[in-house]
Amino acid sequence: MRERFALQYKADEHRRMIGGKETIIHCHHYNARLQHTIEHVTDVDGAKIIRDSAEAVFAEHVANVLEEGDDEATRLAAVGALYAHLGFGRLELSRAAEGVVTSDQSHYVEGWQAGFSETQRKACTFTEGYLQGALAAALGRPFSVREHKCMNAGDDRCEFTVDARHEPVLRNDKRPSDFHPKAADGHGEHGNIDEQAIIDALVQMPFMGSDEGLIPAFGVYLALTPADFYNLMCIQFVEQMRAKGLFRTAQRLLTFAGETCAMNTFRGIMASAEWDALIAPMIQHKEDALYGLMALSNGFGWGNWRVTEHRPAETLTIESLNGYEAIGHREYRGSCDDPQCFMLCGVSAGMMELVYGEGLLEDRFGTFLSEENQCICTDAPCCHFEVEPA
Repeated sequence: MRERFALQYKADEHRRMIGGKETIIHCHHYNARLQHTIEHVTDVDGAKIIRDSAEAVFAEHVANVLEEGDDEATRLAAVGALYAHLGFGRLELSRAAEGVVTSDQSHYVEGWQAGFSETQRKACTFTEGYLQGALAAALGRPFSVREHKCMNAGDDRCEFTVDARHEPVLRNDKRPSDFHPKAADGHGEHGNIDEQAIIDALVQMPFMGSDEGLIPAFGVYLALTPADFYNLMCIQFVEQMRAKGLFRTAQRLLTFAGETCAMNTFRGIMASAEWDALIAPMIQHKEDALYGLMALSNGFGWGNWRVTEHRPAETLTIESLNGYEAIGHREYRGSCDDPQCFMLCGVSAGMMELVYGEGLLEDRFGTFLSEENQCICTDAPCCHFEVEPA
């Protein structure tokens, strides 16, 4: 089954394709933080946004990896195998026909217990949506899936009820991108970091779920998530918030989630054995750590980033030639008036805070500010970020 999920890496775009889907590497800190952000705004139904986005994307993704002639058992096996391969955990589907699916390993539970250990609540909204889409693709009819037991709420396993429904399966409707990325001209700053060597090493690393369906690497739990899921979810969140006059609030929340991603994800990465083996030997000056993080970001499929100007501990200017947020917005909604790269904007500030900040992690938040002053979404040739002290 794993051969159906073989990685295809588009080196010229820094894109990671699995089963016909562009996938982005993020960790349990970011994924849980993003879920927490969207679900805890009372003005919108965040759980529905997450569930609907996962359903639409994974109905398509699972359909991509099914083959003509697969029997029902093989189709159900593909549902569980893709979920595990991408790092989301382990699903037990033997009782799916009875309306029950269970899980004893969960990427999202790991994220909630790392970031929100004081909150004992059901945490698997993403899995509800995944199962709705994946089972529809595998069995040819729509389902409603809800979690009624969760390890994050103190249960010994996560358990989901699967019921038939009348509403059709949601579609992942988007248009082909009409944007042609600006060619990289090699002018980015890299310090003493060999970016291509880092990216080549990342492409060779076997990022796929273990027997438990998790990807422990770089001191965190990684997941290979379709860019479509992030884009569709965040676009709907922003649109619904904008309709209530809360666009700037949505912008701040998603940017803070990106800042948190940089601080927690990259802190784990910089303390990991993989960092010590791959990147630490290249570091001669403090700013080299920042260049190393930029190289990792490109290898993780976030896009083609480059530093165009940097004064250590003071300012940072970054260009993104094809960030997945901007490209995704054009695919789903076309061009717009406001920049849309909230994750990358937050990450830009978070990297400066992590590399140059002093004291506890929580004391560094907000010490740098990032602004996206041009965006591919607004028909600019690339996205442009400026970071400076708050």
